[in-house]
Amino acid sequence: MESTALPLTPRYRDAIFFSLLQQVPFALLNGLILDGGRMAKICGIAMLGFSAAAALMMVRRPLSPSSFDILFLRWGFLPLYLLVFGLGVAL
Repeated sequence: MESTALPLTPRYRDAIFFSLLQQVPFALLNGLILDGGRMAKICGIAMLGFSAAAALMMVRRPLSPSSFDILFLRWGFLPLYLLVFGLGVAL
């Protein structure tokens, strides 16, 4: 069985690394909040949604990402986290 790897441009690497520098502290801090895991679930949902969107972008344009793709990969987690947090608190 032959496996194929998706060829990605190096521009994705810096954006993903920057995004992970945001997501890991958010996940750790939300996991430490003593609220029965509600904030950890909210953070997990935001991370899952962001990861799905990032994977879709990388599959769609592996070699030529648009400037919006790079911008979203760098800064998209924070607005998505705030959106999920707002929806989680409202519901």
